[in-house]
Amino acid sequence: MPGPSRFRSVVLWVVAVCAVNATWAMVVDGEAVRELNGPQQAFDTEVEIPLDGFLGAQGPMPAVLSVDFTHLSDPSESVGAALLTASGVEVWRWNGTAADAAVQWEGVLEPGRYVLRSSGPDLIEAEASLTLTPLRPVRLEGHLLATIGLVVLAFVDAAVRRRLDRRGRSPSEAVPVGFREVTPLSDEALLEPAGAWQEPLRG
Repeated sequence: MPGPSRFRSVVLWVVAVCAVNATWAMVVDGEAVRELNGPQQAFDTEVEIPLDGFLGAQGPMPAVLSVDFTHLSDPSESVGAALLTASGVEVWRWNGTAADAAVQWEGVLEPGRYVLRSSGPDLIEAEASLTLTPLRPVRLEGHLLATIGLVVLAFVDAAVRRRLDRRGRSPSEAVPVGFREVTPLSDEALLEPAGAWQEPLRG
């Protein structure tokens, strides 16, 4: 039956592994927002969107595209937006008026190059943003690397501690370095006068 110290070590290992993986689970769901069009900039009818996978990962990334049009004088003007791949394949398209509420598209996008193509009359403003979850394709790999990294770190720490223990001083070397070369005086040396003794002069 394992002793209390061994049981405590196992519990600490389990807690550490759970903590590391819980932290990664929170990080991997982090979102990155790209502003494609905004009210403070000129209306751009064609915006290029390069998407690169995290550390070269090729998996699909969850994405949310939000588009909102505003006309400065006539809300009934027709507007539209489309998301295309660099080769012209249509991923999503919407047509409506400037008075319509903001529209959203949710899906997944493979790494590559995309184009947001918008249409509308003069005096139009557009707000468009793309929200990505770039770490989601490496969720499983991240959990594996976090667990393996924790194990490797523990073994390295244990190896370093053992090495330092082996290099520690033995009891015979416990004398401070500055005093190791001092030779203790013998009894004869203590009795031997340092020089000829002279009776003090009296006046």
